[in-house]
Amino acid sequence: MKKHLCAGLCLALILFTGACGQASAPDEQAGPASAVTTTLPAPRAYDISPDSQPESKIESKPESQPESQPESKPESKPESKTESKPESKTESKTESKPESKTESKTESKPESKTESKTESKPESAPVQKVVDLTEIGLSDEEVIIPVEGTYQLGIQFFPYNATRYTYDWIWSDNRIISMDSNGTIHAKAIGTALITAKTYNGLTAECKVTVTEKPPEPVRPPETSAPVYHPDVQQPTGKTVAPAWFDDAVFVGDSVSMRLSYYAENGCLGDAEFLCGVGLGYNNALWDPEYRYSVHPVYNGKKRPVEESVRLTGKKKVFIMLGMNDIGGYGVDGAIDGMKKLTDRILIKSPDVQIYIQSVTPLLSYISREDMLNNANIARFNAKAREVCKERGFIFLDVASAVDDGHGNLLYENCGDPDYMGLHFSEKGCERWVDYLWHHVA
Repeated sequence: MKKHLCAGLCLALILFTGACGQASAPDEQAGPASAVTTTLPAPRAYDISPDSQPESKIESKPESQPESQPESKPESKPESKTESKPESKTESKTESKPESKTESKTESKPESKTESKTESKPESAPVQKVVDLTEIGLSDEEVIIPVEGTYQLGIQFFPYNATRYTYDWIWSDNRIISMDSNGTIHAKAIGTALITAKTYNGLTAECKVTVTEKPPEPVRPPETSAPVYHPDVQQPTGKTVAPAWFDDAVFVGDSVSMRLSYYAENGCLGDAEFLCGVGLGYNNALWDPEYRYSVHPVYNGKKRPVEESVRLTGKKKVFIMLGMNDIGGYGVDGAIDGMKKLTDRILIKSPDVQIYIQSVTPLLSYISREDMLNNANIARFNAKAREVCKERGFIFLDVASAVDDGHGNLLYENCGDPDYMGLHFSEKGCERWVDYLWHHVA
């Protein structure tokens, strides 16, 4: 079973599983099966009764105004006029003026206010609507963990606007594994166990866990103090490769590459691994992964520096597609500087890998942003990245040319979010991306 190591999904899922959970530690003496309950609050409104707000408005506002005005104003005026003026005037004032005022205030104003508050307000407040879960999914259907190891299991909820997220983690054998409310699996002994996530309304999703012996530490090449470049590296000749060629590959990328990881579940890239993070770029990949706003990919249940995760995979072919999140904030030159620094770190940790730099892919032609990310700057970045690859012996892959419209814009049919960001790929776009790789890597 293919493992997915993309942290964008895990990040979003971990955010869900880490929020406000009420959990109790598994009781090992109670028996082989254990469970822990997690309750996540919904965004903005949690289990709000639809008629709670309208009632408060009806009681407080409309009743106070009608009562005070009819009693105070009409009575005082007629009395003073009756004593000082002739009887005829007293009658006209008493009959016409106070009564008309009292009626208009009592009948028209309070009623209109009450109606508008009651009818319009609840309809314009969709956050009060109760939306139940209809489906859940886990980040993995099967995982393998060594004894004493940990693994972060993610959970995803549908629809995204659901207002209740209470669920239980249930595992079949407390002697083999244990779990906490955040979805972290702790391997305790060799064997297998089944984890089930079960929601308050009976939806379930399962993951099989196999705990194995602790593997010996792999022999890895010693780290160097400075990166070693090989500018004379042989460039690809256009030979077509099979999916198995990518068994020794790891893909590092942002949410664009994350979409490729989902598509690659069909085996088109062999057993390649993916280290992806939503919002990941060359520059924020240099941050400390413990930083609060880190978007580093998760590898083996833990956020690590990208270069460390690459080393731990043991893969010899490193495909990198980053830069889109750098161009917008750091500009073209800042993005290129980040690319140099991150690839240096990777080569210091893993001096025997071959680095493949994939070009940043373009946006749809009509997408307009306030930052520096646009197709002109993407083209400038790709041109400079190509030069860096020549100097350092990296292989540059012009993926953009496989998905654009011939004028530097993302082809509409290759875009998976044309009404939103206009930069992520559709299934057709991923198909063309993979086809390009098959014919340009060797």
